[in-house]
Amino acid sequence: MKKIILSFFVAVSLCLFVAMALCSISFALDLPSDSGSSLLNTVSQVSNLSTAATTKPSYKLGGISIAYVKVGADSVGVLTWHPDLKFGPWGAGLDVNMSLGDKYVTGYEGIVVRYAEYDDSSRGLRYGILDGITWGHGLLLKNYTTKIIGPVIVSDNQLGFKGYYSFDKFTVRGLTTHTNIIGARVEEKINPMLTLGQHYVADNGGTNGRPAIAGLGADASVPLPLNFEAYAEAAQIVNHGSGIGAGLTWAYDIMAAKASFNAQYRTFDKGFIPSLFSSDYETNPKSLASAEASGNSKNGYLVELGIDALGLAQLNAAFESYVGSNQSFGATLAAKVSEQVSFTGYYKQPSFINFSSLSYEQGAIMGGKLAYKVNPYTTLITNFKRAYNPATGQVQSDQYYEMQFNL
Repeated sequence: MKKIILSFFVAVSLCLFVAMALCSISFALDLPSDSGSSLLNTVSQVSNLSTAATTKPSYKLGGISIAYVKVGADSVGVLTWHPDLKFGPWGAGLDVNMSLGDKYVTGYEGIVVRYAEYDDSSRGLRYGILDGITWGHGLLLKNYTTKIIGPVIVSDNQLGFKGYYSFDKFTVRGLTTHTNIIGARVEEKINPMLTLGQHYVADNGGTNGRPAIAGLGADASVPLPLNFEAYAEAAQIVNHGSGIGAGLTWAYDIMAAKASFNAQYRTFDKGFIPSLFSSDYETNPKSLASAEASGNSKNGYLVELGIDALGLAQLNAAFESYVGSNQSFGATLAAKVSEQVSFTGYYKQPSFINFSSLSYEQGAIMGGKLAYKVNPYTTLITNFKRAYNPATGQVQSDQYYEMQFNL
């Protein structure tokens, strides 16, 4: 599959190279922190598919990134090219990597199929990085991603398949990954006032020492006046525990702003962890053994809020609280300060008590980026992250800097 797609890209590149001479080049230079563990992850974004009556191929020569990271006592350079090709509902993207020396970064692979997909809005299939997958209202699977934030290059073990097919009143979904995660979901619109869903997600184990585990979920939603929706869901982690939840969602879009809100009450026994398959599952999965060791069933609530003001500022925040467990808080903020300056930041606190208790030693993570547009063709970007490293017992800061050229 890689050879076929690569050959196609090379042929198209040779034909269109002169015409595409004016391309965007993204240059990123990673300056290791004192700990020598700063890492750069540059992934081209997937553009919208063209649905025009007369479809023309859209070929992007793609960005080129250069990163330097520590491998032992040496600084090793990696150059990566990110070409993309679109043709109607078809799309594909590669990462072509070249090591600048005789040493290699962990997970180095010369060619990676970043994604290859078909999507015509009623059926689709994608192979590549999977990101932001939520089934139902997230009691079992929420914002799951195969993307591992940190590595300089994308590797095959960060990829997977996902697909869907809609027909009549049904939508069928499925996923499988290189890390042995599999899942299937069926949604049925009974009538305009009721939609039901059922899904199964399993980790067959063997990756990063994770044990095999499986879960089942079911949900129902009912639309209400004033853009509200009521829902209920239930999930079970096989041989461990089960949980149920019920709540309300609301969303509204006016000319000046967009807003969304979700509030859910949950109750579950000692062997259940809400949103077990989450954005952190591949890198820092939650421990079922620790949950069961507490010996108590729990109940609590989740509240989420999203605001978008004219595209100039976006805020998303989430708060969780359960009896007998730590409260958690997280938020992301993106703002366009001026025509030249923009900012994106995030904060996570898994042991939240109040805003005076925010502490890196308690697991807080803060990061973001600051971009300054020098002129229409050049942008300078500072990326940073600060978190507590339990391995060293110290708060660690990582940063890298980018210079983007758009010609």
